[in-house]
Amino acid sequence: MNNSVQQPSTAGEMDRYWDDDEIDHFITSEAHTAKKTPEQFKETHVDIDRIYADTLTPVGVSGDFVTQNDILESITASNLEDPNRIFIVRGEPGSGKSQLCEWTKYQINGYGEDDNGVEDYVALHVSRSQTRMDQIIDVLTEPLDVDPDVQNIDDLDPNDAASAIVEYMRGIWSTNHLTDQDVQELTNKRDNKSDLREIFAKNIQKYQDALESRDENPDFNLLTRSDFRDLRLQMSFSDKLTENKDLLYTVLKNEAHEYLSRNLVGDFKEQLQEYSQLYQEQDIRPVLICEDLTTFSVLKEQLLDHIFDLSSSHYDIVLGWTIGWEQDNIDDAMTRSDAATYMKGRSKGYLTMTNENGEAYFLDDDASVELTRSYLNAIKRHSGSQSTPDGVEESFDGLYPFNERFVNIAYRQLNDEGSNRKTPRLLLLRVVKHCLKSTWPPYKAMKSNSFVDTPTFEVDMKYDQIYQDVSRWYGVPVEGGIGVKTDVFDAFGIELPNSGEAPAKDDYVVFDKGKGSAVLDKIKNPPAPEHEIDEEDDGDEQEGEDNGPEDDEGGDEEDDEVDVTDESELSEEERERQHKFQEFQDWVISGEEYPSSDTLHDGAIETLERGHDPSRLGNPNASTRSASAIYYARGDSIPVSIQGDQQRQANIDIELEWGAEHADLYTPMLEYGLFETFDTTDTNFDQLRAWADTNVAQFKQDMREEVEDCLPEGLTIEKTLVLGQIFLINAARGTEIEKDSLSTQLVFEDYEHDQSYGKPIVDEFERDSAFGEAFTNLGASSSDISDLIEGFFLLKSNVVDYERLAEARREVAGNFEAHVDDAMMIDTGDLPDAYKIGSTRNQANTNVSTLFSRISDYATEIQRLTAEQDASHIREALEPVERWHDSSHTVDDLVEWFETLYTCAGTMDVTIKSSYEDAHETLTESPGEVKLTSFGEDVEKFQSMDDATGTTLVARLHDFARSSHEQGAWDIYEALDSLIDELQDQEHSTGIDLEHRIQQLNEYTEYERKRQDVIGVTEDL
Repeated sequence: MNNSVQQPSTAGEMDRYWDDDEIDHFITSEAHTAKKTPEQFKETHVDIDRIYADTLTPVGVSGDFVTQNDILESITASNLEDPNRIFIVRGEPGSGKSQLCEWTKYQINGYGEDDNGVEDYVALHVSRSQTRMDQIIDVLTEPLDVDPDVQNIDDLDPNDAASAIVEYMRGIWSTNHLTDQDVQELTNKRDNKSDLREIFAKNIQKYQDALESRDENPDFNLLTRSDFRDLRLQMSFSDKLTENKDLLYTVLKNEAHEYLSRNLVGDFKEQLQEYSQLYQEQDIRPVLICEDLTTFSVLKEQLLDHIFDLSSSHYDIVLGWTIGWEQDNIDDAMTRSDAATYMKGRSKGYLTMTNENGEAYFLDDDASVELTRSYLNAIKRHSGSQSTPDGVEESFDGLYPFNERFVNIAYRQLNDEGSNRKTPRLLLLRVVKHCLKSTWPPYKAMKSNSFVDTPTFEVDMKYDQIYQDVSRWYGVPVEGGIGVKTDVFDAFGIELPNSGEAPAKDDYVVFDKGKGSAVLDKIKNPPAPEHEIDEEDDGDEQEGEDNGPEDDEGGDEEDDEVDVTDESELSEEERERQHKFQEFQDWVISGEEYPSSDTLHDGAIETLERGHDPSRLGNPNASTRSASAIYYARGDSIPVSIQGDQQRQANIDIELEWGAEHADLYTPMLEYGLFETFDTTDTNFDQLRAWADTNVAQFKQDMREEVEDCLPEGLTIEKTLVLGQIFLINAARGTEIEKDSLSTQLVFEDYEHDQSYGKPIVDEFERDSAFGEAFTNLGASSSDISDLIEGFFLLKSNVVDYERLAEARREVAGNFEAHVDDAMMIDTGDLPDAYKIGSTRNQANTNVSTLFSRISDYATEIQRLTAEQDASHIREALEPVERWHDSSHTVDDLVEWFETLYTCAGTMDVTIKSSYEDAHETLTESPGEVKLTSFGEDVEKFQSMDDATGTTLVARLHDFARSSHEQGAWDIYEALDSLIDELQDQEHSTGIDLEHRIQQLNEYTEYERKRQDVIGVTEDL
């Protein structure tokens, strides 16, 4: 250990060569705290040499960066008689506006007796801490022999002041937009928050309280826009106030402010003009420096009105404000809708200290180091503690307990409560002061600093945590790794690592780089897209490798020399990528919060999709992806969860667990998320592919298990689809499934329910009946069933996966009724809506639960069918057939009987119906259509269907419709039965009417003969 370095008194602590009081004196968060002396200001000031100028007219700059000296030169380029010249300085809080203003004051007025500053100029600097009216007026009049009478807002009684303002307005205030009656109502007392007295008193009190406990200068407003909204809604002339709300709000507020300011300081605009004349009489050009416009509180409107009336006086004015105040208040302060444009157009300089991200333009790596150095030196110089040993300061680049690398990293990692603001004040407060006030070494103290993001560590994860912590803050890129000076370890009482793991070379301990270092290199030089990789690159790389041995020739002496590698500053995009990588490292090592986890998430999804369709459940053996399948389609992407962050986003997912052992696997995924491409030069695609294969297989298994949880034990997805197909084809054309008779052709058959003999199901069941509704719904899902049949049982277009299909065919056909009963038990109540049907994930729209529920509903309703209730029309058609049909009948027999009955009908006065004539015509003119043998077989089938249910009964409905369509015998026997019934009815009629008719017949004997013929025919039948 270096002898000049003090050993820490307690292990894990550091030697402190400064006093806390001096830290608090030099590094302050408030402008109203004790100010530095001119000498102290001078020793801590860092030149502000990068300020963006939209315009800086005196030096002819527009749209470029200028220095503090350019601004001073422009301010002091005026003549005594010149009208007001305005220089606006805007920026985020803490960006250096106050520092620039104070430096300008010292340059003009001088630092003391030996420095007279700029001749014939006087700087009137109203700092942020000078918020009282008497302080402001004192600054303006100090070089003059005047003693104005001034009161302060913080001395007022809020209620008394508010009442006085309202009474003044009540008595004399008027406007073209409001009548006297309107004004009277506006100023009346009320018992709610719309009373002007209450509003004014509240805001005065609020301002007074803010002055006592403020973080920044409060902006004084007697009337806010929120107050005005509450006020106008209570007025009877609310519409008038609303129509002119912008104008009337500003007029009302400014009138109140002007009255209050006149009572506090008099007519401020007249005073500014008077003071200007007095300075002219002394041949002095006053430079009014207002580093924060809100300091002027109630006077700011009059100040702006006066100075922007350029000919009203003779000042050079430096006017500062924050970006936030400008966005919210500038129009109200100037009583204009385009105040910023107006002010910019009338100013000699329009200057901005920070960029759109809130980062100070001038504070680059070098400036941040010099700023830290100047404050550290001042604090140490004015402290009564022992001086830092020279050897220690040298080891820390003269910045103990930091080094240049530490300051650069800390500044880049500043995180002001989620914003990207990076300003001198934040660097000094959140980094320098935070660490100096701690008893822990900075690398440890920064772990508890929520205002600084943890930086990336570039060393290999094999090293102990203490070496990772120190190297991430103090390590610099060197040839062969990351180097940390050995004296840094000595200063913090840390034992050097084993030389076999991290050798010491030329005052540095050199650690091997890890994956993190490679990623950081890629952030600066992103990998080319995979399709742009040129094979010639491999040759160039090989050529470089061949030259390696020659580079090593030179002896062992060169091995002990360490060259520190300069690093270029990162762009905004590069810094954002670095930040995301840092968050990844924190998460994968320790499971910390991971705000940018979408980056890793995107890379994981790309990895999964490179050779898979991860959320697709179909035939795993298929080579085509055009057929439909079941997709897990919740959200915009595959459900990948990040442990501890995006965890458990779905019932099932692919989870990325944190842990250092996963870093190598996840890093290429992260790189894809950062660069939208994999680096083909070093990505282990075999490792990624193996991870994807395993996780996709498991995810699909999880999908199947979750889907099949809604199915009873006897069903699978495949068997349920086959059942649905059987139901459809059975309903379409009456196909029955008998044991071992389920053909491949039937499984792939198209559903077409329009048959030549009609639509038995549609014809026999009302659409709103239970079965009719179940049938309609199943038919609506026919395309989904057909598409999924192809997706689960085809290898490619028109190529059947017979092995996969055979199991489902065999089991369903082997015990069909049991599977139908199982289908009745399907319960999709807990099946997530994420499961959908489609040919791609994006086109998957139909819920699987809908399809399975329809199959289940149809199975339930078809099993409820009975011949007695649902085939009554067949029973009715069978009655005349069963009465007269015999298997021995021929067509000739039927013709003979019809002719005999015809003759009898004429004799017995029975009308011949058209159905009789049609039947007779069929028998005589188209006897070939009367197929009595097959008709007899059909009759036997229908006579034995009393116990038929389910698909069998549906098949009988189709058989009957087909037989009725094809067999004329049904109509013949029905006509025969009807004719005989009529003749028999005529024969058995009794009563007076019948006897009377018979007695009137001329040929009674003929009637009796024909009656006997009818009896003979029926006996023959």
